[in-house]
Amino acid sequence: QMAHLHTLFAFVLLVAVAATEGNGLASHKQRHFGGLQDQGEDGLACDLCQDVIIGLEDFLGANKTITEIINAFTKVCNALPAKAKSKCLAEIPEIAGQLSQAEAPITTKYSPFSLCAMVGTCQIDCCATPVNPEQIHLSITPDLSEMVVMWTTLNYSAQPEAHYGLSQDNLNMTVQATSSSYTSGGWKGYLHTAIMTGLKANTTYYYKVGDPTIFPHFWMHSSWSQVPSLHFTTRIVGTRNTKTRMAVIGDAGATDASMMTFVHLAERVVQKDFDFLFHDGDIGYADGYQTLWDEYIRKTESVGGFVPYMTVQGNHEGFYDFKPYMARYRMPWKESGSTSPLYYSFDYHNIHVVALNSESEFGLASRTITPDSDMYKWLVKDLASANANRVQRPWIVVILHRPLYCVEHNHDCEGGATTLRNGIEALLFEQKVDVVIQAHRHNYQTTFPLYNGTAVQKDFDSPKAPVYILNGAAGNKEHLMGFPSQLPAWSRKNIEEYGYGMLEATNASQLVWQYFAAADNSLLDTITITK
Repeated sequence: QMAHLHTLFAFVLLVAVAATEGNGLASHKQRHFGGLQDQGEDGLACDLCQDVIIGLEDFLGANKTITEIINAFTKVCNALPAKAKSKCLAEIPEIAGQLSQAEAPITTKYSPFSLCAMVGTCQIDCCATPVNPEQIHLSITPDLSEMVVMWTTLNYSAQPEAHYGLSQDNLNMTVQATSSSYTSGGWKGYLHTAIMTGLKANTTYYYKVGDPTIFPHFWMHSSWSQVPSLHFTTRIVGTRNTKTRMAVIGDAGATDASMMTFVHLAERVVQKDFDFLFHDGDIGYADGYQTLWDEYIRKTESVGGFVPYMTVQGNHEGFYDFKPYMARYRMPWKESGSTSPLYYSFDYHNIHVVALNSESEFGLASRTITPDSDMYKWLVKDLASANANRVQRPWIVVILHRPLYCVEHNHDCEGGATTLRNGIEALLFEQKVDVVIQAHRHNYQTTFPLYNGTAVQKDFDSPKAPVYILNGAAGNKEHLMGFPSQLPAWSRKNIEEYGYGMLEATNASQLVWQYFAAADNSLLDTITITK
């Protein structure tokens, strides 16, 4: 019966596509087969969807307007069985806006399978095995006695737990995790979050995650994390002179361009060279295709499983209104008084870090940087509180994905940057923010202390305005970006090379920024701010 049904739908599909496109299904592209996709009605819908996409590839091969993309995908959905059609139609508004902004043609950037997954017709399994935890990563809360750990499994876990202790042979403390999931982009899996409590300051803890109720060798794979030496070191009860060292990256991704960046970061983790990492948006470059989320977090487990992996979203996280991003990374937004997971703040030793949402002014969410918006009002209070506490934490660092300042002559550096400056630059200046870290442009740029388009000084001795650092070259699939021949007077140094940053608040009077090459880990730039 299923074979007859498949033949019937295939015939209807051929007629529909021939009538609408006049070119049948001739194509050099192949459908993706595998796993559960070839079984039952769901597998049939996945196959049919890919066939229609192949039939529309010439149309989708050029950049299209939102309306044209909606119309094209509506044709795809209408060719599917009723259940799949309904789900497919519901997903179209979630992806059309983002797809219309793609610089590359849709069928160059995405395979038929990935497009069908994005409309919920093909299934994306998160993980290689049913119960083995993977994609393990840490984050902090304001409480020094806590550490958050997240992990992913394909199957539902009845009793997800984190076990931890002072020795990997004596994990004598246990905490139950909460579980969640989402279905955007056809993703299948479960996300588990546990908060390890009762931690002593400046102490190394070992841990593992999993489920004790699952038979330990189910399918010859353990239900516990497989790295025996997973561990982290808690924060110090710091003073204004307690050193803080954070790694900073922007615009990385699951593909091989970021490989060397993470090789060097993993080496520094082993050497206990930094306290935590901050990823300034454009994280895995999933762009709606959930497989890339899974690949990226697996790739970064050698860092995120050992030091807190703090994040803020970029434009490539915007699909499905940031739902996959918010589900996969647990940041301390509620604890910092924010009304959204897309912006928050936290303290680490002698630094106050503020993570802002730069995406909303560009059509990916509600407006956030007007004076009457929730984020702006929150930012006023947060910076005022941080300034009142300068004796304890003398440094304030603001991080957001899109730049307020960059040197190229394009919409990002002129139209978009102007919008952001009009929204928050005066506030950052008035509240004496020390450094603003940005990304989005795939290169490295730094400014002199800068306000209102003018360098207020050409040194970094007690700066009278923020220093702007653009660090968007951790390694992504969209290549590096060069610079114009004429640069503004406020521009200090620009480098077209993949790399990563290290920010060290040495004490209350010195903040050091360094930029390292991904290729060979050589030091490319240093800024020392004193006050």
